[in-house]
Formats: sequence, C-alpha cells, structure tokens
Amino acid sequence: MSQNSFPPLAAPAVDETSQVVSDQVASTSSAISMNSFPPLSIAPVQEETAPVAESTQAQSVVANQALQEWRAIRAQQDQEYNTSLLVDQEKERKKLVYQACEERRQKAIEARRRRMSACEEPSDGVLIKFKYPNGHTNMRKFRLSEPIQILFDFVGQDDIASEIFVVQEAASSRSVESSSSGSIMDYGIKASSTLYVLWFSNKDVQEILSDQQNDGAYVLHHTSHGQSSLSETSTQPSLSVPSFQPLLSEPSTRSLLSEPSTRSLLLSVPSFQPLLSEPSTRSLLSEPSTRSPLSETSTQPSLSVPSFQPLLSEPSTQPPLTLFSQPQEILTLHDEPSLSPSSAQEPIIILDEQDETVSQNQSPVSTHHLGGPVDETDLQTILKKMVSKVDGSFCPTSNQINVCRDNVLLCSVRAFKRRFFNPEAKLDVVFVDEDDNGEGAVDEGGPTREYLRLLMRAVHQSNIFEGHEKDRQLSLDTQALQTKLYMWVAKMIAVCVVHGGVGPHFFSERLFHQICGIPTRPATVDEVGDHTFREQLIKIQEATTVREANGAIAEAADSLSIIGALRHVSSLEEKDSLVQSAADFFVNGRLATALDQFVEGLKTLGLLEELRKNPAVFYNMFVSEEIPLQAKDLCTLFDVDFSAQGSNRRAREENMTICFWRDWLIDIEEGECSPVTLEKVLEFTSGASTVPPLGFPHRPQIQFLHEGNRLFPEANTCILVLRLPLHSSYEAFKQYMMEGILQAPTFGLA
Repeated sequence: MSQNSFPPLAAPAVDETSQVVSDQVASTSSAISMNSFPPLSIAPVQEETAPVAESTQAQSVVANQALQEWRAIRAQQDQEYNTSLLVDQEKERKKLVYQACEERRQKAIEARRRRMSACEEPSDGVLIKFKYPNGHTNMRKFRLSEPIQILFDFVGQDDIASEIFVVQEAASSRSVESSSSGSIMDYGIKASSTLYVLWFSNKDVQEILSDQQNDGAYVLHHTSHGQSSLSETSTQPSLSVPSFQPLLSEPSTRSLLSEPSTRSLLLSVPSFQPLLSEPSTRSLLSEPSTRSPLSETSTQPSLSVPSFQPLLSEPSTQPPLTLFSQPQEILTLHDEPSLSPSSAQEPIIILDEQDETVSQNQSPVSTHHLGGPVDETDLQTILKKMVSKVDGSFCPTSNQINVCRDNVLLCSVRAFKRRFFNPEAKLDVVFVDEDDNGEGAVDEGGPTREYLRLLMRAVHQSNIFEGHEKDRQLSLDTQALQTKLYMWVAKMIAVCVVHGGVGPHFFSERLFHQICGIPTRPATVDEVGDHTFREQLIKIQEATTVREANGAIAEAADSLSIIGALRHVSSLEEKDSLVQSAADFFVNGRLATALDQFVEGLKTLGLLEELRKNPAVFYNMFVSEEIPLQAKDLCTLFDVDFSAQGSNRRAREENMTICFWRDWLIDIEEGECSPVTLEKVLEFTSGASTVPPLGFPHRPQIQFLHEGNRLFPEANTCILVLRLPLHSSYEAFKQYMMEGILQAPTFGLA
C-alpha cells in the first residue's frame, strides 16, 4: 500500500485524550472521596481514649481492694488457727501439770502409809476422832507427846488426801497444817477431841509451796556472759518434762513473759526453741545467753511440769507465764482466778480472809480424782453464764407455782409437769396457807428464794434418795421410775441451782461422780443400803474357809438369785469375787435406769454440761456440807438506815438497838438462843438460809420501828429490809426478837 492511502496518526491527539481521561478519573475519585468517605478527625480519637483509661484505673482499685480483703480474711483465718492451737496446747499443759501434781500427791499418800505400817497404835493413848469433808469419820489412839506428824500420816492415808491439808477443832479458829512440826500437845489437841479435816486443791498446794520459798519465788535470770548454775536442797526429787515453745509470735503489746511473782511455783522445764519469731513490741523470749546462778535451800520440792506455750501472744487479763528458753529453766505459773466482768450493780457477798480460806479448803476432790485438770473458772462466773439464759422480765402463766408448805414437792411436780412450764423464764411463787388462801405476798424475789430453799429441803427428804443425811445416793423406786420422778426431781435441782444458787449439799461422792461421768471406785459392802442383804454379804466376806463361805451363800440364796449372783465357790478368791459383783450390782447396776432419768433432768438450763466440764467447781455445792453462818457474817451483811447524825433518836435509841442486835447474833452463834439460829434469822429477812453464790440483788438494810406498839421484828423479804423494834433493855429485845422469828408464819411478819 502507498503512503497516500493511510495518513499517519497524530500523536498530540492521543496525548490530549489521555489527559482528558486522566482528568476525568481524578475528578471522579475526588468526588467519591469527598462525598462517600469524609475526612478522618484526630480530636474525637483523643476524647475516646480518656474513658478507657479511667475504666482501667477503677478496675485496678477494685482489684487492690479485693486483694486487701483476701489478705485480711487470710490473716483472720491464721489468727483463729493460732488461737485454737493456743487453746489446745494450754489444755494439754494443764493436763500434764495435773498429772505431775497428782503423781506427787500419790507418792505422799504412799509414804504416809509406809510410815503408819511401822507405827503401832498405843493402847494407853487418848482417842482422837477425825471427820472428813465427805462426812466419813475415823478414830485412833495417840500419845499426846508423839510427833504431830504421826497424826497427819494417819489422816493423810485416805485415797483422796491432798499433799498438804489442815485439821481444825470445831470450836477453834486455829487450823494446823500438815507440814507443821512438834508434838500433838503443842497444838492444844486433847483427849476426845474431834478434828475436822480439810483437803487442799493442787492449786492451793502450789501456792503454799511457793509461799514457803525463801523469797516467795525464784526465777532464773539470764546474763550476757558466763554459765548459770542452780543449786538447791530438797527432800523430794524434781520431775522434768519437756515444754514446747511457740512456733510463731505475732506483734503484740503484751508479752507472755513477766517479772517474778511472790506467788509463783518453782518448776524446772527443759524447752525447745521457737522456729520463727516475728517483730513484736515486747519480746516473747529473752536474748540468748548463758545461765545465771541461783542458789536455794528449801525443804519443799522443785516441781517440773510439762508445759506447752501458746503459738500466739495476745493481750489478756490473765497473769502471764514467765518463761526462759534455755536448756534448763524455771517456769513460773501464775494461777490466779480470772476477774469476772463488773456489773452495773455488784451483788452483796459475804467474804473475808478466814471465810475464803475455809471455802477453798472444803473440797476434798478439787483436783485429785476428777479425771483431769480443773477448769480454773470459778462458780460465780459459771452461774452468771447460766443465769443469763433466764429471762427475768418474762413470767408466763404456766410458771406460777402454787405451794402448800406441808407438801412442797408434790406442788412442784404438778407445776413442772405443765406443758408450757418454762425453766428459762421467771418463776411466780404463791404460797397457800392452811385455809387454801394465798398469803398475799407479791413475788418480787422473796417468795422465790423461800420456795427454792423449801424445795431443796423437800428433794433431800424425797424417797428417791437413801443413805446418810449428808451422804445420800439414789434409791430404787419402781413407781418413781414409771412416773419419771427421778427426771423431775433433777429438773427441780437444776432450777434451784440456777434461779437461786441453792445447792443440794447432800450428794454422795459416788452419785456426784456418776453424774459427772467420772469413773467410780468399786462398790463396798458398806454401801449396800439394804440392812439384811448387807449383813448377808458381810457374813460371806468374813468366811475363812470355802465350806463356811458356801454355807453363808446358801443362807443368802434368795437375795443372790434375784441379782444373778448365786453360785457355788471353790476358793476364797471366788468368794471375794461373788461379794464384789453382788455389791457392784446393788449399788450401781440396778440403779442404771434411775440414774439415766436423773442425768436427763440435770440437762435443764445447761447444768449437766457445766457439771461435767467443771466438776471440782461444783463439788462444794453438791457434796460438801454448807458452811454455817457466823455472827460477823450478818453484822457485815446489812446496811443500817440510821436517823440523821446528831438526832436524839440515833443517840438514845438506834445506837443502843444496834448494840443489842450484834450481841444477840453472838449469843445465837454460841447456842444461847436455841432453837433460833443465824440461818433462821437470814430466812426471816430474805427467804434464803444462806447468802447465794451470786449475792442478793442489793444489800439488805436494817430499819427501826419507832412506834411504841410494834414490839416484834418485821421484814420484807422482797426488798430485803429488816425492821428492828426498840426496847430499853437487852433482855426485852432478845425475848421479842426470838418470839417474833419463831412465830412468824410468813415473809418476816411476826
């Protein structure tokens, strides 16, 4: 083809087209970008970032709070765990302390028995009688020139004897301690004397031993250099047992260590060092050092007792333990009773130094054979806890007790059996006279106190008990079993104890131990209540040949067959076994169901639980005889409502009447006003024959009857007011006071 057929392409046209297309594309893209996708803005992004940061910070605060709460809970759990370990270790320490003291007590008894086996009773001696706290009596002849230690060895052979004890004549204010020396006549003991024996608890013995140390207590002090030595002379060996120190000591403002006390017991205890100690404001352990010298000469033993120290030291109102963690150390036990919380109105309780000594010495079993260490809680604290269960502001109709004085027990059974009778509510006691009319006293405390006293007396005389007046045990009564009288009577005892602090004071030791769950010793023939059966067992027991024993068994065949003990014996050992099994069944086995009912009734108001936790605390209230009132008790019990100071009435009449009153109380104590007793005077005033363990609700008061026609004493047992008549002579005052109290029918109105 030629060049003229196809003219050449023009390049500029192509360039222009491309430029046009490019401009259109750019224009289109710009339009799309401007219309469909608005430009991004930086400011909104910054505003959205601030809330996110705040949320993260809040989450961090919450997390920290949760962590702190978790740590607090964990610390509380650790605290509770350490506290529980402290309690457990303290119980174990008390148990081991008890065991060590008990071992020393048993050795003392064995030593007395060995000495008495070599000491013959003089035929030409004077007869001296001994009365033990449980009511049992014993007697022996002594030469008054003999050492008094022979007398103490004889008395202290009893199974429940304490390591140290005292004897005292009834009419004497002086007691003689078993550690005394000299002859019998040196202490004013004469022929035909009756000496009352008072055992000491382990706690009392420890205090006596510590008081007899030269300086009251010796504590091993650490020095920074050198080696300590301990030298002492003792008539008895020391016992040594390990002591475990705390694993962890948390910060505390008080230390378990304290300075030496004048009433501490010398104990030698090897110990183990703590594994870990944290910072404390006061150190639990003294700085490691060598031993310091200590020299001591004493006739009393050094007692080493196993001791488990607490894991955690906490502030406490209890006296602390003195502890030095060296291979050989002195542990000082401060065993003082805890202080009970003070109330808004303190009760009135009669107590002075002599009374306190007597009350502490009355219990023959306080820590000896009650199956373990004694809880140091005192009776008042326990009773306060039980009384707190009683609602004194609530008195339902079912709690009204209508009482005839000549049949208190039957009236009480009717009331206690009501469906809605509530022992945890206030009692409303109404006494009914012989004409079946209410005596008119509104029960504001006085009638209840009198009722509880009369009820306990009726319980004591009921047919479910047998034996000596001061040593009673359960008797078998099939009708009482059917009607569950054992349970109802036990409920009454619980109500008397909690509502009024009135104790039985007549239980045998066996019955008390059975109630408390303490193992009892094998029964003896003397404890068999049935006279005929007892004589039959004695005849079998005293048989000296097998033939004689079988003959005695044949005579008692009817009785033995009933209890399943009738059998032929082929040796004297079998004879003794038969007598023992028969006595055990009569005293224990046949009364099992009655005892179960009785124990069930004592659960009322939590009494059984407290009895089993603290048997030694309740021993005096249930077993020991009541301590008789003294004239000084009533003299200090009352507040006197005198007329204004300087008035003629006070100078002439009231002061003289108070002198008459105090002289009259002394005459009563000396038996010059029989049959009036100090207990009857208190009954006339308050309705109670003794001052309750928790005291009266307020202090009793003495007022004066200035009206000339009011010759006899008057009283209001509810508000605890005794009104004394005014007489010009002591003889007239004495006569009208005696007649008024003896003839007053009810509630202190003569």
